[in-house]
Amino acid sequence: MSRDTRVPFSEVERTGYTLISNHGIIASNRTAALVSLNGSIDWACMPNFNSDPVFCSILDRDKGGVFTIRPSDTTGLEVSQSYQDHTNILVTEFYRNRELCLRLTDFLPTSEYSTINFPEIHRYVESPRTETQVYVKIKPVLDFGRKKYDIFRNGNGFLFRSEKDPLGVSARVQMQHKKDYLEGKFSVGKGDSTWIVLLHGVTSVQRVSDYKSYERMQETARYWKDWVSEGNYPALYSREMIRSALTLKGLFFEPTGLMVAAPTASLPEYLGGERNWDYRYAWIRDTNYVIEALSIMGYKKEAIKFLYDMMETFKRQKKLKTLYPINDLEPVDEFIIDMEGYMGSRPVRFGNEAANQLQIDEYGSLIDSIYHMAMAGGTVNSYLWNFVRETLSTLTEIWKSPDSTIWEFRTEPKHYTYSKAMAFLSFRRAIEMGRKLDFSAPYHDWQTTADAIKADILKNGYSPETNSFVQYYGASHTDSALLRLPLLGLLPPTDPRMVGTVQRIEKELMHHGFLFKRYNNDDGITSGDNAFILTSFWYVEDLILMRKYELAKEVFEKLLSASNHLGLYSEEIDLDTLEALGNFPQALSHLGLIKTADRLNQVRKSEIRVQKKIRRLP
Repeated sequence: MSRDTRVPFSEVERTGYTLISNHGIIASNRTAALVSLNGSIDWACMPNFNSDPVFCSILDRDKGGVFTIRPSDTTGLEVSQSYQDHTNILVTEFYRNRELCLRLTDFLPTSEYSTINFPEIHRYVESPRTETQVYVKIKPVLDFGRKKYDIFRNGNGFLFRSEKDPLGVSARVQMQHKKDYLEGKFSVGKGDSTWIVLLHGVTSVQRVSDYKSYERMQETARYWKDWVSEGNYPALYSREMIRSALTLKGLFFEPTGLMVAAPTASLPEYLGGERNWDYRYAWIRDTNYVIEALSIMGYKKEAIKFLYDMMETFKRQKKLKTLYPINDLEPVDEFIIDMEGYMGSRPVRFGNEAANQLQIDEYGSLIDSIYHMAMAGGTVNSYLWNFVRETLSTLTEIWKSPDSTIWEFRTEPKHYTYSKAMAFLSFRRAIEMGRKLDFSAPYHDWQTTADAIKADILKNGYSPETNSFVQYYGASHTDSALLRLPLLGLLPPTDPRMVGTVQRIEKELMHHGFLFKRYNNDDGITSGDNAFILTSFWYVEDLILMRKYELAKEVFEKLLSASNHLGLYSEEIDLDTLEALGNFPQALSHLGLIKTADRLNQVRKSEIRVQKKIRRLP
C-alpha cells in the first residue's frame, strides 16, 4: 500500500547510501531493480535475477554502478513514490515549494509469454507543471567492477562494450562521456517529456522511439492488472494483500516457474556485520508459503504450476537440496566480492553455501506445500504421490539426525526442536491428504513414526522447569522459530506447554511489543542480529488461535506500519532504529502478511456470522 507521504530529499540517503526502505521495486518475469526515492537505480541484475548486477551502488557507493535521474538542483526538494494502481510500475515525484517539478515513471517490460524477453529498463521523464533542469548519470558495473568497458557514441545514444554483457542507452538527451560513465544535464519544458531506455546484450542502439516505450508500458500495466483481477482478495486488508501479491509475482522467474527469495544479494541483517547473504535462489522452505499464499488468493492454477515446476527441478538435480538456482545454470558456491558493502557491512557475498546443509524442516515444508495445493483442489497425480511416499521413506531414516534447521546455523548440527516438529508435520499432512484423496500408503507405519517423533519432542525438546519448548535437545534457551509450534498441530494451541512457550518467547525475544529476535545464543557468526519479520506474523497467528483477537489485530497493525512507504518489507528490522535490514523485498515477509491477513479475515467473518445470529434472536 502506497502512503501519501513526502520525504525531504536530504533524508533519503545516509553516509552516501539510500536507506533500504527508501526504495521501490520494479519487476518483470525475469528480473527486478530497486529504484531509490532520489531517482537512482541502485540495484539491477540483467538479464536475469541471478545474473551479475549492472547497477549495485547499494553495495558500494563508489564502485557500484548507478543510473540516476533527478532535478539538477536538489535544494529544498521533497520526494514521494507510488505505484500505478495494481501494477509494478513505479512513479517517483519531486516537489519544490509543494509544486511538482519532475516525475519519473520506471518499469521493466513484462509479458504474459514467458519466452518473450525484454532485457530493458524504461524510464519516462516528464515535467507536468514547470520547466525543469534534469541531471542524469549512467555508470554500469560489469563483472563486479573487475572488467572494464569501452563507451561509444552513436546518433541514438551510447554503447558500453565489453567481452561480456554489453549495454546500450537510447535517449534524445545530451550526455557526455566521462572516464567510465555518462553524465548530462538537460531541460524538460513545462508539459514536455522524454524517454531514456537502457538495453542489455545489444550490439547497436536504435532511435528511442523504436523501443516502443509507451506501448510496452501499456502492455505491462495490462499484464499486472489482469493478473490481479484473476485473484480473490477479501475486503479486510485487501490493499496490503494485493501489494504483497504483486511483489511476490514479481519475484518469479517465468522461464522455469521458480521464485527467488529476494531479488538482492548481501544486504546486511546487521549493520557493519557479516550476516550478508545472496537470496537470489529458490528455497524449498519458501515453496510451502508460496503454495499456501497462492491458494488463499485464488490462484489455484499458479499454485499447481509452481509446485510441479519445483518438482521438475528436484528431478533434474536428482537430489533434494535446501536451495536451487532459478535456471539451473549458475553455481551456488559462495564467494566474496571486494566491495564496501551497504554502509560498510562486509563481507559482500554472492552464492550461498547453505545449499549443502541438511535442514530437516525443509522436508516438512515440501510435504506441507503439496498438502495445501491438494486442499485447494489442485491435482495430485500418481507421480506426485509417489514422491510423497519416497520423501517420507527418507524422512523415516533421517528425522533422528542433527541438522542446521530453519536459521541455517553454520555451527555443528544439533537436534533442533523446530526441525523435529516439521518432520512430525510431514507425516501428519501426508496421512490426512492421502486418506482424503484415497491413495494407498503405509499409513500405519507413518502414524507410528509420527507418534515416535511427537514423543521424542515432548521428552527431549520440552523443559518442565521453564514450561516451554527449547531451541534444541538439551538446550536451556528458546528460539522464535518455536512460535510456529502452535500452528503445526503438535499440541492444541491452548495447551499449557504451548502457552508457556509463547510467553517465554515474549519475555526473552520480543521487542517493542511486536518484533522478535530469532534467538540469543551463539550461532557461529560474530556480528549481532535483529528482528526477523516472519516470526512476528507467526505470533499474530498464535494470538488468533489462542483467541486473543484484539491483541492480534493490534500487533498486525503495528506490522503494517513497519513496512515502507510502498507497503514493502525487507527480511529484518533493526531492533534499535526500526529501519529495514536484509535483502529486499523479502518473499517470506510478504507471504507471512498474506497468510496472517487471511486468518484475520476469517475471524472477521466469524464475528459477522455471530452478529447476524444475535440479530435473529427473538
